[in-house]
Amino acid sequence: MRLLHTADWHLGRIFYGQYLTDDQAHVLEKQFFTILKDEKIDGILLAGDIFDRAVPPIEAVELWDSIITRLAMDYKVPLFVVSGNHDGAERLEVGRSMLSQSGIHIWGSPHHALQPFEFEGPDGKVAICPMPFSEPRRIGDALGLGSATPSLEMAQYIENVGDVEFKAKAKSKRSKSKKASIDVVEDSLFASVDMADAKSGEIENFDTLEQNIDRNNEATLNLHNYDQMYQAWSDHLYKQVPKGMRSIAISHAFVMGGDVGGSERTLSVGGSEQVNPQVFKDFHYTALGHLHGPQRMGADYIRYSGSPLKYSFDEYTQKKSFTIIDMDTKGNVEISTIPVEAKRDVVILEGYFDDLLNNKELQAKHKDDYVQARLLDTMPIMDGMAKLRQVYHRCMTIDLVGRVAAPMADMGDAVFKELNERELFNQFAETVWKEPLTEREQHYINSVWDRILKED
Repeated sequence: MRLLHTADWHLGRIFYGQYLTDDQAHVLEKQFFTILKDEKIDGILLAGDIFDRAVPPIEAVELWDSIITRLAMDYKVPLFVVSGNHDGAERLEVGRSMLSQSGIHIWGSPHHALQPFEFEGPDGKVAICPMPFSEPRRIGDALGLGSATPSLEMAQYIENVGDVEFKAKAKSKRSKSKKASIDVVEDSLFASVDMADAKSGEIENFDTLEQNIDRNNEATLNLHNYDQMYQAWSDHLYKQVPKGMRSIAISHAFVMGGDVGGSERTLSVGGSEQVNPQVFKDFHYTALGHLHGPQRMGADYIRYSGSPLKYSFDEYTQKKSFTIIDMDTKGNVEISTIPVEAKRDVVILEGYFDDLLNNKELQAKHKDDYVQARLLDTMPIMDGMAKLRQVYHRCMTIDLVGRVAAPMADMGDAVFKELNERELFNQFAETVWKEPLTEREQHYINSVWDRILKED
């Protein structure tokens, strides 16, 4: 079975005042469908943030409508979608029952994501376990974990999501032999070994660990904790996967240890939104969304695909791609990527203003790219943005790194903070006109300053 993993499309994104719909359409309406055909894709895993905001612009909605229509009518490739933190979950789910009959499966609310979907692939069934982004309290409510008195079923969740202190206390009461087995689990959970063997060993050892926990210890389930709620959710879904069936989780979450870029919105205050990678340890593959850089999370089978486009200048070094998953009948996966062929790149050009303005080779290469100019000049530049946009048509911002980095002593005998308004103006005028003010000009400027002071 061959699957395509993608996420964080952010349709309707505005980049420094400019909509990126044209750039998004170039990738999604051309390369995306070409990959589906050429790579013989059996299913698509779309892990959230389809839109950039809950109420997207009409152009973004039309692009989404065009994509799912082509998938359902022309390509007939099943699409499995979970909502992200940028999406309006309820809006995304409109028509979900009807769309599912055409192979477009959407989960926005945790209340609709309480059981696996059994997908019949070319080589057998696989259980798709959806975990759309949601606040912990909503997840707890959907799972029926909001009661003050835990049920017998809830007790299982509490054992799996107990905090570190609880587990440490439990370990201290075990024999040395049991403690040794636990240490093996903690040290090897995501070790870089053969994936299939490591995965089975991790699960077996973790089960042993949980069985050995002292059941007389008290634990509380924090309904505001992302890690605990996602763990309970993961356990709930995995328990429903038929024995021997392959399983895939699709989730939009901030997994601990991930490399964060500058355009990902914080999910909560203080880092409490982070989820441990072991939440997804039971699944044969986990398709993650939220972080925009492609990356593995503790194991090859737990991955972020990253966004198809660069959405901030912090992402300018990232290599955007689509992730291809080849899964055999036992659930073992091989991962490959296909680079995104963006219409325009996002680049940072660093140098002196005149050099950037006169570098013909650089201009030819980045004429239509989104450019941030990092200027090394220490003196003010008049109409810098307008001049740069004549040769770099999409120069979006200027960063005056030279003026920030320059020592104050380089600015003259008197540092800026010690200069008065008249002296600052004189320095500015000299910079612009490349020569000091004449005696007549200085006299006129002084008269202007005198009038200003009198009016004050």
